[in-house]
Amino acid sequence: MNNDKVAVAVVGDFKYLYKYFNNFYKNLTENGKYYGDIIVITTKLTPTFLIKSIFLNKNIHILRFKKIKFDKAISKRYLGLDTNNQPNRFKTKNFQWFKLNLFHMKLKIWDKILYLDINLTIHHDINDLLNLKINNKLFAKADGYPDYKRKLKSQFDPNQTEIKQMETKFDLENKKYFQTGLLFFDTNIINKNLITDLLDLAIKYPISITNEQGIMNLYFSKNNLYVELPEFIGNKIIYYYWMLKDKQIMITKQLVMQYK
Repeated sequence: MNNDKVAVAVVGDFKYLYKYFNNFYKNLTENGKYYGDIIVITTKLTPTFLIKSIFLNKNIHILRFKKIKFDKAISKRYLGLDTNNQPNRFKTKNFQWFKLNLFHMKLKIWDKILYLDINLTIHHDINDLLNLKINNKLFAKADGYPDYKRKLKSQFDPNQTEIKQMETKFDLENKKYFQTGLLFFDTNIINKNLITDLLDLAIKYPISITNEQGIMNLYFSKNNLYVELPEFIGNKIIYYYWMLKDKQIMITKQLVMQYK
């Protein structure tokens, strides 16, 4: 490791932390060979003392925030979106909005943050990933990798009136927009207005069918802060959704092979 102060962060309510954190911690230390600071971002009332691997480890920093809520009118807009026959994430995965707290000023005591969805699986040593230089940028995996067929516009309900205005302000044709399951960023990008700016976008354009993902893409791409995560470190793929035959992958979303 270099001299940067680094932390791995997860976000979760009690249900997700209780279900996934013990296994996540085991993967992170045994497979990932990571023994540094871990940030758990959760609500003010989450009983983290009931989770053994959190309670027993002094290198775990629990940061508690108020729930992110929208007023009734904005919530109604999100709940009424056309989600292409998929479950409405605003209803089923509302806690995803809590990822905005990754950009709270409290996290600036670290130099670099690797955020991982708590249900990801770590297969190999991640320390080379943590040593990547990311000066004043956010690294994330392109959602359309490897064929880059989907556009940023796919993250929003195209039937809503705001889409026309958005097309004049943002590049919705961008095929390298990112997913928010893995984020690696320099905390220099954090400023005291960042979370407010993200929430303002979420309220002004309440048409993201992927919750915080669509909104983060608007902000970070517009401000030229996003860089696509490198595909490889050495002979290992850094991150992929599926397992791949005869390939070594540091981190995956699924534990099954990619279907044909």
